[in-house]
Amino acid sequence: MPHSPLQLLEGLFEQDDMRSAAHRFVLGGAFGAEPAEASAERLAHFADAGGLLIETSHSYAGGGAEAAVGQWLRKNPGVLGVATKVGHDTTGADIPLSRATVHEHVRSALDNLAVDTIDVLLYHCDDPARPVAELAETLVSLVEAGHVRRVGASNWPAERLSALAVELAERGQTPVASYQFSLAEPEPALLGGSLHADRAVLDVVREHRLPLFGWSSQARGYFARTEARQVNGRPDPYETGDNRARRLRCVELAVQLGSRPETVALAWTLHHPEVWPSIGPRTIEQIDNSLQACHLTLTEEQIRWLREGR
Repeated sequence: MPHSPLQLLEGLFEQDDMRSAAHRFVLGGAFGAEPAEASAERLAHFADAGGLLIETSHSYAGGGAEAAVGQWLRKNPGVLGVATKVGHDTTGADIPLSRATVHEHVRSALDNLAVDTIDVLLYHCDDPARPVAELAETLVSLVEAGHVRRVGASNWPAERLSALAVELAERGQTPVASYQFSLAEPEPALLGGSLHADRAVLDVVREHRLPLFGWSSQARGYFARTEARQVNGRPDPYETGDNRARRLRCVELAVQLGSRPETVALAWTLHHPEVWPSIGPRTIEQIDNSLQACHLTLTEEQIRWLREGR
């Protein structure tokens, strides 16, 4: 590779307009919950296609996801960067973000991932009982110890994210934000405690020039479907009137552009220069389909129309 993942990461975080680059995508997946061979095939294909960053968590797959990613990274050191999250136990429940607990989980993550330094570490949740300054100090201490390069937060209320950005800026750090972000907005939230990057969050992201990892960027396949479905025995949270209208507009524009509705919807996310969409393909074909969005250029009028219908 001509550049290391870290070099490319730092370039991306300067927020240059790189909407056509494959490494705008962040690769998630069922790591640890599927055969290692399946994970290895996707990781290698993503890297070969110009991908840059893997996203996982200390809690995914009952605590086994990081080790599954690390199994591949041991054999392919330096090929992909890694972002992971701390703050949930292996059941997905929030845990207190004490300095001791966070440091313990980060040391475990370093061992599991087989890396000397984690490229991006995110709080998986907020701990509202703790002052933002304390949580910022914990993150900075990890950078100063050489355990992580970049830090940030996922699913924090907008006002707490803004305060974190201020605290970290005073300490020479710009946080990465991580929220659900797609053309379709879930109602209710996808998961307990998860937040969509609404207007308030986006205002903070843009005011402080924060990179935003947009997870569930493809709305769990919503734009590829034609009929409503249930999720875990409940109505699909994406199945709203506004989202159905957006999906129909994606279908219409896809016909005009010779593309697919889900590709149009993903291209919409790429046209927000602060956003790095996180994708969770289960097959090589799905990776390639996602990467096609890099080559789909939308006008400002089309971007507005897809969301607002005008």
